[in-house]
Amino acid sequence: MIEGHPTKLHISNTENLLSRRQFFRNSGAAILTTTFLSSCNVIDDIFPKSDKSEDRDKTLAFFGDSLTIGAGGTVPYGSIVAAAFEGRPIVSDGIVGQIASRIAVRQGGVPLKITIEGNKLNGIQPVRITKLSSSFLSTPSNYDEYSRTGSVAGVRCTIRRTANANGEMYTITPATVSVIGVPADSEFLLEDAARLKTATQILWYGRNDIGETSAEEEIISSLDSSIAYITAPARYIVLGVLTDAKENKGTENYNQVIAINARLATKYGESFVETTPPTESEMAAISYSPTSDDLGDLENLNFPRGMRADITTDDIHLNDKGYKIIANRVIEKMKVFKY
Repeated sequence: MIEGHPTKLHISNTENLLSRRQFFRNSGAAILTTTFLSSCNVIDDIFPKSDKSEDRDKTLAFFGDSLTIGAGGTVPYGSIVAAAFEGRPIVSDGIVGQIASRIAVRQGGVPLKITIEGNKLNGIQPVRITKLSSSFLSTPSNYDEYSRTGSVAGVRCTIRRTANANGEMYTITPATVSVIGVPADSEFLLEDAARLKTATQILWYGRNDIGETSAEEEIISSLDSSIAYITAPARYIVLGVLTDAKENKGTENYNQVIAINARLATKYGESFVETTPPTESEMAAISYSPTSDDLGDLENLNFPRGMRADITTDDIHLNDKGYKIIANRVIEKMKVFKY
């Protein structure tokens, strides 16, 4: 059992899922896209970076789901952001279909605890994980393999998630030969999360929580944990939840998204970036002329279909034009904060 659920994957709305699977295969969406991942550096631990602009970590770390890795477009929107700032390394870490609490584990804000079969490592052989505090690499959207590296009981290891039609499995494999004991509910320290604590982080959580009664509290809790994890003084931006193509004004999900975003705006203030439909000036800035269909979408307070992926097969994601709108808002905010 993992995270209190049977190992068999629960996937709802099969017809919609199939179209999304086809979309992800066609888009080539990645698990983790990165132009920079620094190695662990003991000197940094002894002499932490100062908060002077010339000394601080220049990395831009984007955490989220498929929107973060730019599904529907050709590049992660973080790459568009980074292009506006010379010499800024970026990390875009997203897994399709993930809820906020799982993203927060990958980011490092929520601790990950594991129990493994036999309570010990087995040389350099993979050992099955029998219990996870969070299925942090799980997704109902595909059967792809996902992995992350970190350490448990002082041993560097890789956790791997595999899945098929019969269910999913998590295993842990040491980087070097080890038979050390691993007590039940041991904390697994994620390597990437730890090294990105000093980065400027852009957090886009919550799209896959929409429709659940607990969505608002789960999103807020996950964001709070993630922000608390960032090295102080924390440099971060929170993006609002994006409505999908069918969530026009007046629908139940639209109302939920609006209520959640209103609370995010109040809670995170100037660090919050809206994901509302583009304004005339924003569209003009990227030389976009809306069609009559686009104008109908805007009237319904939604992103125009010309800025989305093919809405006949994918009602969530944007295309490069849509991501450009989001990226420009993040760029503007970063300039205001001098991030």
